[in-house]
Amino acid sequence: MRAVLLRSLAVIGVGAIVLAGVLYVATTFDGRPPSVLEVRLTAPVADDERVALINTSIEVAFSEPVEPESAEEAVRIEPAVSGAVSWSGSTMRITPADPLELETAYAVTISAGIRDLAGNRMTEPPPPFEFVTAGRPSLVQSVPEDGAEDVPLEGPISLTFSTLMDTASVDDQLSLSPTFEHELRWSGELLEIVPTQPFEPGQDYEVSIGADAADAAGVTLDEPVSLAFRTVSPGLAVETIVPADGVDGIASTAPIAVIFDRPIDPSTVSGDQLTISPDVAGTLDVVALPGDPPNDDGAGSLLRFTPSGPMPPNTTFEVELATGPATATGDTIGEPLTWTFTTGPPTAAVSNGIAFITDRGGVANVWFMNADGSGQRQVSVELEPVVDYAVAPDGSSLIVSDGRRLTYQRADGTDRRILTDDEHLEFDPTYSPDGQLVAFGRADAETGAGLGLWEWQVGGGDATAIDLPEAIGAGPSPSPGPSDELALRAPRYAPDGQALAFVDLSGSLGMLELPAERLTLVPFVAAGAPIWMPDSSGVLITGSGALGVEPDPLFAAPVRPMAGGPSDAVHRLSRSGTSIVELRFGVGSEAFGVASDGRILYADRGGGLRIADSPNVAPSGAALTEQPVAAGAFAPSEPAMVVVAFADNGDVGSVEALDLDSGATTSLAPSGTDPRWQP
Repeated sequence: MRAVLLRSLAVIGVGAIVLAGVLYVATTFDGRPPSVLEVRLTAPVADDERVALINTSIEVAFSEPVEPESAEEAVRIEPAVSGAVSWSGSTMRITPADPLELETAYAVTISAGIRDLAGNRMTEPPPPFEFVTAGRPSLVQSVPEDGAEDVPLEGPISLTFSTLMDTASVDDQLSLSPTFEHELRWSGELLEIVPTQPFEPGQDYEVSIGADAADAAGVTLDEPVSLAFRTVSPGLAVETIVPADGVDGIASTAPIAVIFDRPIDPSTVSGDQLTISPDVAGTLDVVALPGDPPNDDGAGSLLRFTPSGPMPPNTTFEVELATGPATATGDTIGEPLTWTFTTGPPTAAVSNGIAFITDRGGVANVWFMNADGSGQRQVSVELEPVVDYAVAPDGSSLIVSDGRRLTYQRADGTDRRILTDDEHLEFDPTYSPDGQLVAFGRADAETGAGLGLWEWQVGGGDATAIDLPEAIGAGPSPSPGPSDELALRAPRYAPDGQALAFVDLSGSLGMLELPAERLTLVPFVAAGAPIWMPDSSGVLITGSGALGVEPDPLFAAPVRPMAGGPSDAVHRLSRSGTSIVELRFGVGSEAFGVASDGRILYADRGGGLRIADSPNVAPSGAALTEQPVAAGAFAPSEPAMVVVAFADNGDVGSVEALDLDSGATTSLAPSGTDPRWQP
């Protein structure tokens, strides 16, 4: 028994000795090399750990304590950054002596050779840690947006910055106009300005933060913050008055109207609410604008006074609207509305001068002026903005289009009649050379499907369809008629009256010989209306020869005139030809007109005005204008003069005359589009 006990003790003793040896080796000899667990920024922006504020430090976390000197020699920052190094356990922190550069890319590289406390060397360094510093802080979002209207009276105003801000500096630089009691609430990059009382209705407010406001790193704003908005109106607001206040040259047949921001109830309107001095007889009614919602009780946002007859010319009128007209909920204008306008001289004919479109009277209409810009007066009297027009060759009448309907009138404003019914859209009007016919495009108002080309006998009854014969080279099947949904646009009569050019939106330019009833369709994607050469030998057309156009596109009101784009160019089609030739004017060019001597007026890719003496030769040198030109026309009796409409990025510009010999320009009208020099 004793022997067994001794053997057991011996075994236990040997095991203890072996275990002690293993533990000694394990704790005394470390053969594992150190590694980098993470490289991180101490001051990253909120949403990106690789974008740092300029006051950031860089931390390198190791898997175990390492020899500081070996680590400090192995860690490098490019571009070089000087600073202090500190340690917290196995984490090394590099604190730059100066703020880092704004919007600069940095890379932290760690080379091999870092040793742990047991002397093991790191053999596999990590890839470079790359980061960029943020730029100056800026405002990235605001609620409401700058320029907002109808802002609710209950706050808050929310400002979101690109990074964390020094809240004290923002508070110091904050300015409110008009001032109001408020609280500031921060949530990260979001600042909420919470008014303690509701905003005032119909009030303009401005919030500004000066450029000295800084982010958490002390970097000031990229630019001062400025936010303006207007609160919701307390009652009914006036959007437009017609004629506009203080305008001269108003047509004697023009209506007097007020357009409100909401429909008004006709039962709240009475004739004595509108006072005109000198007195003008007429009727006052409520009309729904095209954008007004359907309303069975006749409510509309247009209050219209229609004079019983022409108003006296060259007379100043004062108009006052009382506060009576109201919405269905009882909202009215806050105080009476008063304005003045002056009628112009009678216009017997739109000739020997310049016609153009301008909204100076409150709504875009056709106006007319002498060639030197004097005698400006309104011709058309529409309450829907005019987007296109055609003047009779003798100037005795005109057709205007608002993109939905065509309206005819004599130049003196008499015999005004709406030619388009509610079932159709009609657009692109043009007179025949003898002034007896008007051709135009038509579409279904409900579906938008094209209904071909139509013709109206001036002064007559209903329009009739222009039937198209089978095109030359077409198959044996008959050509479709206007009822077969043809998307046709921009008809233009030849100067000799013997042909009609038009655009087929399915991808063709059409040429209809009227006496022979012969139709030629030439593949082409048109962007503008055809322009006839003065000898009727052919047409200029802006567009491209691109294929793959979707056939028969639908029309949507308002249908605006066709216009070229940056990928289009000026082409020519001979009257007897079957192919379209691109002229040497360059991509992005757009034709405006042709002089009686055959010179071509066009805009180049940059919008500069140019004149080509021949279709086959493009002018060299600088353009005639430094500003972009949206439209232009030759003077009929002075080929050395043109009228142009300057416009930048689609905005309405000034109308000016340009002397081609001297290069001098004369301002004719401060604001206008589509000028046409009438013979």
